[in-house]
Amino acid sequence: MFQKYASFVVNNAAQVNSIENGLRTLTYILPGRFADAELASEAIYTLLSFVGVYHDSLLGKAAKAGLLVDKEGKSVEIDVTPFNRYHGRLSQRSSVYHATALLLSGLQFSEKLVEMLVIKKLGEKMRWKVVSLIEIVKLLLRMNLLQLSGRRMVTGSVVPERLVDPASLGSVKKAPSGLSESTASAAASQWKGGRSGLRFTPVRDILERTEGSATLSGYVTGEARNPEAVAPALALIRRYGPLGLAGELLFILRPLIYVLGIRKLGKRDWRPWALSLLVELASRQMIRTDLHAGRRDSSKHTVEKDELSRRKWLFLYYLLRSPFFDRFTESRLSRVAEWCNNKPLLSLLGSLIQDYQPLWQQYYFYTAGS
Repeated sequence: MFQKYASFVVNNAAQVNSIENGLRTLTYILPGRFADAELASEAIYTLLSFVGVYHDSLLGKAAKAGLLVDKEGKSVEIDVTPFNRYHGRLSQRSSVYHATALLLSGLQFSEKLVEMLVIKKLGEKMRWKVVSLIEIVKLLLRMNLLQLSGRRMVTGSVVPERLVDPASLGSVKKAPSGLSESTASAAASQWKGGRSGLRFTPVRDILERTEGSATLSGYVTGEARNPEAVAPALALIRRYGPLGLAGELLFILRPLIYVLGIRKLGKRDWRPWALSLLVELASRQMIRTDLHAGRRDSSKHTVEKDELSRRKWLFLYYLLRSPFFDRFTESRLSRVAEWCNNKPLLSLLGSLIQDYQPLWQQYYFYTAGS
């Protein structure tokens, strides 16, 4: 049964992707439309997150086996991103890392839905106990990832990115009933390093892939221009020194500190909000100082830079958390929404702001940034 489903997904990747995108768009506009609409929306979004990861893994195996072609009938080449190289190497090196990453991702996918269900079925007091438990489990999982990665930065997402774009695919070359065998055959044609475990494509395959349009020297020159392409996978994120490690531990502890503060002092008290902000600012400064202290050649560390950039954007959540939201942000957002509602092209944006305001105020995980 699973094999038939996998075959269907690979053979109809573009259509399946369109359905996923349509349902995902629906989840953004459902809140506020009817009773329990936010619960239905979050349930659909959670299911799509799990299904999407599974579909991506199926397409990744098919692409590695050389089964996928684009709409012009040409073989689809896999452009492995630095992010995928880094997490792929860690997962390959440690099955515990891979299992931990999957557990953490599963919690991140489902935490909003769990919070909604607990509030609806068990009440407000039990909600904060469950939220605290989720944050404790996530903290332990991230601590494990930090240790298994060799004291390197723990990225916000630890699920591999898509290897191929389903919308660009045509029909498969052959029935993907033997994905695992084909993948193994493709892997067998590569040379594998004994100590590093890294796989390298044979020269003949590189020349065949370019269909004679490029020379080997051209390929090597192109790769050499990109430091990330030739750097070892684990070099894409540097090891922390003592200061950076302390900063990373603070960042991992921050959500739990915030939740415990809310449980003790209440959601509308300024102290949990301010303490969380101070901890996050201190963490960021310690990490940046550690990474920049006596370290050169940051050209191959875009995974690191992307994560630092993502963490910088997390500060926007403080504008949406009580009591700051109640005191400053809510009235301004309401005025923006009212202004948008009077404009034909912006009315949808105004409606979305009005629909999501209650969610930001009521549910912790919508603005947790954890």
